[in-house]
Amino acid sequence: MWQLEYGILTSSVRHNDKTCVARIFTRSHGMVPFVFYLAGNGKNAGRNTLLQPLTQIEFQADYLPSATLQHMKDAKNLRPYRDIPTNPGKSAVSLFLSEFLTHALNGEQYNPGMFKYLTGALEWFDSAPEGQYSNFHIAFMLGTAAHLGICPNSSDYKSGYVLDLREGCFTTRQPAYDEYADPEISYKLAMIMNSGFDGMQDAPLTGQQRVAILKVLNTYFRLHIPSFPVLKSIEILETVFG
Repeated sequence: MWQLEYGILTSSVRHNDKTCVARIFTRSHGMVPFVFYLAGNGKNAGRNTLLQPLTQIEFQADYLPSATLQHMKDAKNLRPYRDIPTNPGKSAVSLFLSEFLTHALNGEQYNPGMFKYLTGALEWFDSAPEGQYSNFHIAFMLGTAAHLGICPNSSDYKSGYVLDLREGCFTTRQPAYDEYADPEISYKLAMIMNSGFDGMQDAPLTGQQRVAILKVLNTYFRLHIPSFPVLKSIEILETVFG
């Protein structure tokens, strides 16, 4: 039975000349792979723009419990972004977040709090002025971790503490293993955790520090989510933002 559905497209993989597999985090079923029928060069060719990373779409879904791939129809852009597609910096960040969400939400089922968080965060990002979103991807990863129930408790942080990546907590002592963030990075992460999007710029970071934090968070997710990979797009951000 067809039903109205809403979702955020995180990635797509071409299957053949006519179809691709689109992974969509949906409001009612979590992460779901759908068959997406590609449009030709005719009047419906613009429909293929729905495959751009993080597009928020509205569509009809026919969920079959036994199906590996679900089917959709009547897909349309629910909230077209104004700045993300044309702003090179935001486009680079959106590619990174697309790769991140594809793996972070892999297997995630019905989670309305997560869906609300993601849609609100992406709309904030799209409308954010230049100079106000340089820490957004870090805050976004931490917010996603919070809605997955794996984010460290920032209220435990005190000056000089380090973030133990294995245990997922701030601690006074440096662990005997390598999976921890040094005191400076731990301090910056605690600041961003406590700030929200509007205050995250109060944690001043250099480009090198941002890359270092992304690598720390990549390790954190790899420790707490099975099969989470090394994110290739970190290198892209490192190149774009220096």
